[in-house]
Amino acid sequence: MSMSESKAPFFIGWSGRLPPELVRFYIGVGLFVVAAFAGLGLALGSGVDDPSRNLFAGLPGANVAKPDGWLGDQKFDGVLTLRPYPVLHVSSAPGGRVERSMLLSGSGKRGVVTDETAHRVSAEGGLLRRGDIDMLVVDDPPAASATPASAPDTQALGHWRSVGEICDGKCYPGGMTPGFGLAHRACAAVCLIGDVPAIFVTAQPLAGASFLLLAGPDGAAPGPWIGDYIARPVELEGDVERVGAMLIFKIDPAKARLL
Repeated sequence: MSMSESKAPFFIGWSGRLPPELVRFYIGVGLFVVAAFAGLGLALGSGVDDPSRNLFAGLPGANVAKPDGWLGDQKFDGVLTLRPYPVLHVSSAPGGRVERSMLLSGSGKRGVVTDETAHRVSAEGGLLRRGDIDMLVVDDPPAASATPASAPDTQALGHWRSVGEICDGKCYPGGMTPGFGLAHRACAAVCLIGDVPAIFVTAQPLAGASFLLLAGPDGAAPGPWIGDYIARPVELEGDVERVGAMLIFKIDPAKARLL
């Protein structure tokens, strides 16, 4: 027998030991599978929308980090509109183009009650932001200045049908975690009963926006019928209009359906 033949691997079927080549093969396959699943998990996770952290984690005295969407107390001047919910339209100069339109809510699970409209107002509170949603959480209603102002321009964008989820406009941007889905259904229902703005988060952008402020066919708040559709996949249909920088979805209750 030659020297090369004597060094060839020899496998004994009844032995409890695996040949070295098979051991290396199993280790290589195992490492590849672990790395592949880790990469797959990272890829899938990177596409998941960040639910933000709890707003209340950032309140004074809390020994935890502030929420991702919480941008701190800020003050804004702008024009206030009340239908379907109070919205503050902010421009760089009085009478100028509206640059951002902000939802308003009070502290806790309640909306903002005010009769100030068609005036420039000043509002101060904690700003929440998620995607293209700005929500200003105020303790006091906006204070009107002595300067009257006209309402922002309204632009009709046509009749639309879209799939998405009805949420409240305070918890979804980061007021609670999670701020959407069935886990948040009860919380969202209480917020909407308290007149926190109702929003529609779309599965696909509608007229360039990923969320729209909800209204009934008459432009007022949609009413209690939306309770059956909160935090569930739903198809809505109605007219869309742009007021300032805010899209308003005037939905037809008769054409709403669960998916």
